[in-house]
Amino acid sequence: MSKTQEMELPEEITKVTNTNPRDLVLISIPKMGKGTILGALTREKNAIVLDLEKGGYDYIPARKLSTYTDDLTTKWESFQNYIKFRNALLDQKGKYDYLIIDGLSDLDDLSELGGTLAYMNSVQGKKFNRVGGTETGRKYEPTEPEFKSVITLPEGYGYRHSRDWFMQQIDFFRQIAPYRIYAAHITDKYIKDNGKEEVTGSEIALTGQLKRIFASKVTAMAKLVADDKKRYLNFDVLNDSIVAGSRAPQLRGRILISKQDSEGNTTTFWDNIYK
Repeated sequence: MSKTQEMELPEEITKVTNTNPRDLVLISIPKMGKGTILGALTREKNAIVLDLEKGGYDYIPARKLSTYTDDLTTKWESFQNYIKFRNALLDQKGKYDYLIIDGLSDLDDLSELGGTLAYMNSVQGKKFNRVGGTETGRKYEPTEPEFKSVITLPEGYGYRHSRDWFMQQIDFFRQIAPYRIYAAHITDKYIKDNGKEEVTGSEIALTGQLKRIFASKVTAMAKLVADDKKRYLNFDVLNDSIVAGSRAPQLRGRILISKQDSEGNTTTFWDNIYK
């Protein structure tokens, strides 16, 4: 565009072309059947689970990559497997339509290690976790007892590095697949109600400011709720909760996601979410 050519500003209304949630967060308490529902998506659609939880999908048939290969896998080995799997998915971006991350708390846990390694490779951290505390000293390995977490830095400074590493992974996931689904656990909190009494609200089980930073970046968040043998995704926002809500217009209220018959067989209804 030349300096003298003016930019044409739009006159028309841009129509909505896609109402499916690009980033969906599915939140629940443990043992609600979340893994069964997500595993079914990999059998019904072109989806894959990046399983970060030890034993999370041991008894669930699913297309998956599990960072914990057995009960003896250490956190450091899980981290190394995560990096290997993530890079393979990035090398073949677009292979899957849906990328399922299970779960967010486990990614948060890996972020402490990822943030530490990133800090060690920065200008500010060039002396951190090195023998003798000098930039020329040998780097301590994460398996050595002398290895320190970045969150041990004074005044909470280190949390910034773990948060940055976490959000960097979210950016990577957006490159891997057009639709991302995050499984998360829930934690209760207490909220002042007009200064008179305390009411219970809920938050994603993430560290510190990360829960609000992450929540602001996603399309939709829903709490998995039970009604006898049926499971619903509840998009209603209650109190000061940040575990629900949606920018996608069709995702409102409670939406049926699965039901179980008398023999224990589960049927899922992902078409209620992704049209």
